Amino acid sequence: MGESERESVERLKAALRRQESRARAIAEVGRSLTAVSDVDELLRLIVDRVTVMMEADRSTIFLVDEDRREIWSQAAQGEEIAEIRMSRGEGIAGWAIQNGKNINLKDAYKDERFNPDIDKRTGYHTESLLCVPLRGKQGNILGAIQTMNKQDGHFTVEDERLLEAICSQVSIAIENAQLMLSVLNKNIELVEAHERLARKVVELDVLYKLEKEISSAIGQEEILYRLLRKAVDLVGCDAGSIVILSEDSEELIFASVIGSREAAVRRLRLPRGAGVAGWVAEHGQTALVNDPASDRRHLKNLEKELEFPVRNLLAVPLAVGGDLIGAVELLNKKGGPFESDDEKLATLIAGQAAAAVQVGRLRKQREQEDRLSSIGQMLSGVIHDFRTPMTIISGYVQLMSMEDREAKRKEQAEVILRQFDFVNDMTRELLAFARGDTSLLLHKVFTDRLLKDLEEILKKELDASQVKLKLEDLYAGPIRVDENKLRRLIFNITRNARQAMPSGGEFKIRVKEQAGRVCFHFTDTGPGIPEEIRPRLFEYFTSSGKDEGTGLGLAVVKKIVDEHGGQIEVESPPEGGAGFKIFLPKRLEE
Repeated sequence: MGESERESVERLKAALRRQESRARAIAEVGRSLTAVSDVDELLRLIVDRVTVMMEADRSTIFLVDEDRREIWSQAAQGEEIAEIRMSRGEGIAGWAIQNGKNINLKDAYKDERFNPDIDKRTGYHTESLLCVPLRGKQGNILGAIQTMNKQDGHFTVEDERLLEAICSQVSIAIENAQLMLSVLNKNIELVEAHERLARKVVELDVLYKLEKEISSAIGQEEILYRLLRKAVDLVGCDAGSIVILSEDSEELIFASVIGSREAAVRRLRLPRGAGVAGWVAEHGQTALVNDPASDRRHLKNLEKELEFPVRNLLAVPLAVGGDLIGAVELLNKKGGPFESDDEKLATLIAGQAAAAVQVGRLRKQREQEDRLSSIGQMLSGVIHDFRTPMTIISGYVQLMSMEDREAKRKEQAEVILRQFDFVNDMTRELLAFARGDTSLLLHKVFTDRLLKDLEEILKKELDASQVKLKLEDLYAGPIRVDENKLRRLIFNITRNARQAMPSGGEFKIRVKEQAGRVCFHFTDTGPGIPEEIRPRLFEYFTSSGKDEGTGLGLAVVKKIVDEHGGQIEVESPPEGGAGFKIFLPKRLEE
């Protein structure tokens, strides 16, 4: 065999070895696509095998970052290369990805699309270069594989076709990996959503339980105690307290306490800002202290005084309308330190406690305002009630000053004394009404004498509006009643009628026996009772807009009737006028 033949054989053997090497590399890539689950590891392996197959110096896989509209080197060879990022369309790889075309260069520096800055940064010198886009199933460009510096010259058409074949397989692997990652991400999102939902269910369950506790509680103190008890039970700790700033905001008051030293703690008054709870109430920040001994805010002396060792504590702020008013503090969690979930639960309960405090404060303020209003309205009524007897007293005093006859002066003095008795009776009755006193002083009263005694004062009341009084007693017999209260009843209805007839009219009182009871029938010729106030006619402070009306008169009437075990009926016919029928038991046998 000649020398030329031996050279030819060696070339064939070398070519065969290259093909075998490429075949092994292709086979390894194929196996890797199905055997390697980690995408980063797979791409690094492909980069290595592409370099071997292409008989190149190094290779890089670029992927598209859709969010940032960039391309970046997911896998690159060369120790000096950390990560390459370029805008989409920049450099050889960027152009290939942008246009979806292969680029095969014998001398990269002669091509204007080549970006030499990367060589400058890395110290590498690129000569020949082959870049092939990575296409997805739908024809979309996923990235590109770029291989550089062919060992024996430049990349051939055969190399280009081989890299295209590799790219088609790699694209499938990338898409599958991205799909798998997408599924994994969705699963992670579902798990996180499930966890969030579970937490919301727990929070809703807690809120439901808290609402049950609040709705069954009476008063702010009990509400706070129940909320604190629920917090201690749910978190699982030994003790807890709710501290609130005093009205002058200078002290911390223990509004609710649970624990072995409950009585002693309730009596405490701490300066504003004292202790961990005070710090929380001052700064509006949660404090989670699992080592109180090393925390400067912790009141170690108070701990010793109470003989209650504190292992750990959690305090969350109480705020109403943006204003800090106190804190909820939980002590000594059982079985371990306080955690973030405990903080969330305590914050949830603190929100309910703050709302309870706010409602309590508003209710107290409203009660004070209503009380002042009621006192004012009642005083207005009292002053008006006193006006008639005082007018009578004044008139008779003037008559006495001009009367020479002793007998006549004595008679006038008796009238004045009766008016003073009436004033005293009204005073006692109003005080009893304000106190809610329901006691009765029953004794026998004759209706004809009662009407005769009241006639003069009733006329004086009605004369101011030129209303005529008509009295008719068809019974003229006895009845056991509280006379002072019955007088008050008759006077209130009379005054109500006079207010309803400011321009004159007629007011009539008829007394008769009916079905074993005594009926007092009051009628007037006024406009009648307005439809809108009939359902609440006997409620406190109900008035139809009369100038002098206080809304107390008929409420007192109803109260007196109820105390006597009687019945009241209201009449307001369409033709006008108003009437009240009051039925009282005789009680003569008592």
